[in-house]
Amino acid sequence: MIYQRRFLTLHRSFASQLLASQDEERAWVAREVHDDALQRLALLDHECDVLTISATTLTHDQKGSIQAIRAEIKDLGVMLRDLAHRLHPALIERGGLGVALHDLAEEMERAFGLHVDLEVPTGVPSVDPGQALAIYRIAQEALRNVARHAGVNQAVLRLSGSPTGYELTVADTGRGFGTDVAQAGGRLGLIGMRERALLAGGACQIESRPGGGTTVRARFPLAGE
Repeated sequence: MIYQRRFLTLHRSFASQLLASQDEERAWVAREVHDDALQRLALLDHECDVLTISATTLTHDQKGSIQAIRAEIKDLGVMLRDLAHRLHPALIERGGLGVALHDLAEEMERAFGLHVDLEVPTGVPSVDPGQALAIYRIAQEALRNVARHAGVNQAVLRLSGSPTGYELTVADTGRGFGTDVAQAGGRLGLIGMRERALLAGGACQIESRPGGGTTVRARFPLAGE
């Protein structure tokens, strides 16, 4: 029994360190993309603008080629901004959890055509940073699972608060899956969502059945409770 407790403690400690390292690495890559790659793209776009204005001998086709390059630069910039946000949701730090979840819903619509019925209370109070990131990552994983596997184009994301904590619910009416997939973790990253909730002081439950949709529910007590 003692050895089991020690093993469980070591496992949770390792999992916590692993997730922290992954989040730190994601944040570093996101900063590099924002501070370096996007700045270089802005410089290239400016150079194209200068070239178009200063070169009086450019033919119509050459000007068209420059405009096409600028359009590609713009599209690449949008893609890199989305990538940086997926790697590290800086909106949590700047605007809070509620703003970040709204942005996540819009991202799902753009990237996957998944319409998210969002139910987030206005003016979500400050949430413990570790719990806020866990809530965001679980919502992100659950919505991606809906988009990739559920076979529907609509989901519900609900965040509710109480004097004792928060509850996140992500639900769909898609194809669902059986208990064998849930027990094994399967292709849906269920173990990862549960680990994130556990390491942030909460718990995550997944309910699903073939043809009956899926509901992911994560509960987090207020920090210190």
